[in-house]
Amino acid sequence: MSKKTYTALLIGAGNRGNEIYSTWSLNHPDQLKITAVAEPIETRRRLIAERHAIPSKYQYTSWEEALSHPQVADVAIICTQDQQHTAPAIKAMQQGYNVLLEKPMAHRLADCVTLVQAAEKYDRLLQIAHVLRYTDFFQRVFETVATGELGEIITVSHRENVSAWHMAHSYVRGNWRNAEESSPMILAKSCHDLDILYWMLASPVQTVSSVGNLKHFRHQNAPEGAPQRCLDGCRVADSCPFYAPALYLDLEPIYRGLANAQNKTMRLAGKMMQRNPAVVRSAAKIYPGLHQITEYTGWPRSVICDDPANPESVLEALRSGPYGRCVYHCDNTAVDHQIVLMELFNGISISFTMHGHSFEEGRTIRIDGSKGTLLGKFGWDRSFIDIHTHRGAGCQHTELPNNIEQGGHGGGDARLIEHFIQALDGVQDPDLTDARSSLESHLLAFAAEQARTTGSVVSMSAFSSTAEKLGRENSESLQI
Repeated sequence: MSKKTYTALLIGAGNRGNEIYSTWSLNHPDQLKITAVAEPIETRRRLIAERHAIPSKYQYTSWEEALSHPQVADVAIICTQDQQHTAPAIKAMQQGYNVLLEKPMAHRLADCVTLVQAAEKYDRLLQIAHVLRYTDFFQRVFETVATGELGEIITVSHRENVSAWHMAHSYVRGNWRNAEESSPMILAKSCHDLDILYWMLASPVQTVSSVGNLKHFRHQNAPEGAPQRCLDGCRVADSCPFYAPALYLDLEPIYRGLANAQNKTMRLAGKMMQRNPAVVRSAAKIYPGLHQITEYTGWPRSVICDDPANPESVLEALRSGPYGRCVYHCDNTAVDHQIVLMELFNGISISFTMHGHSFEEGRTIRIDGSKGTLLGKFGWDRSFIDIHTHRGAGCQHTELPNNIEQGGHGGGDARLIEHFIQALDGVQDPDLTDARSSLESHLLAFAAEQARTTGSVVSMSAFSSTAEKLGRENSESLQI
């Protein structure tokens, strides 16, 4: 329990701002209260204001307006788009706010370093939303490595398996589709994973190399006669894995994922929603708990329009918005697969694969040591850890709650906020992240992108030194 109730200025009231931070504060009003909001979209701003009873004088149309006033809350929670992180975070720290900032820290290398330097200069808490550190799954993997149960670690193979429909949603049609306008996918999606690897293995990275490209989601791969938009009479609508109405109206991947869940009720409801949704909707009249399934309005539907409960609003978004476009006729430049190889100073070799062509969402990891091997899956519908010893008892299998059952990012979203509150109280967990350690994953991502685009092997010592210099020069130009 926190020593006090902290007040927050929420900057950005979209998906993360509304569904994660706003909801958590409403469920924990004794620890965190959102007392001010800055959001340019009126419907989103009004929703947050109504949920939290925010007076009109603390409802701002932009972060610039909000931060032009004297400090109005204890903390600033910044959930703007990647390219809009740096300026509000620095201004907030200058004004006295401690900051909880969505990942990635920024979309430019120099800005990432400048943010950390600003936090250190102004002595502010800058917490980056690296939620995976706070999950049961990765906490257990970390402990297994740290206790020496696997012996000396030799190799690590980690994969971020982005489901094909998620790839289409976020990195072909969505906000992170164009690396030049937002962030490279290795940064936007995988700074989580790079952070986990840096944290678990307790050794700096010596060298980085990488390969990858945009292979599939290209104009030349469009089916013959495919229109610009899915609703414009596509001839392969019944078979295309990326058909927008199947994703956003019928919610096919959501119910398919539920059908594989460990929880029997969820599994049955997911299967029935695929076969006969009318039966489940009728059952929801008797069992209200089913409404969260039959009337699902969360991500990704909540991203494409401001009234996701209204099918006509969803339809209109598909007719005119970016999420109704054919995936082969978008302005995307983000890679759809990338492999990063890292050698640590302590001799550990790491291979990390990120790709957007998985049949399911989830991360898988294999860690081989001198005494045993860890195999793990951190999935939407199932999570487990297997430890195989080289001698003795064989396999130790541990089944863990899946992401569905634990909520956002396998419970990591909630625990991130809890840790932020503890840090505000002055309770620092040395095993969890601070701004300087969060920066490491971002440096690795930018180095991997440099290695991929230049075909080079990057020395991280030299790269980090250059980054610090760029950050100082950037700070000077921004007059920090």
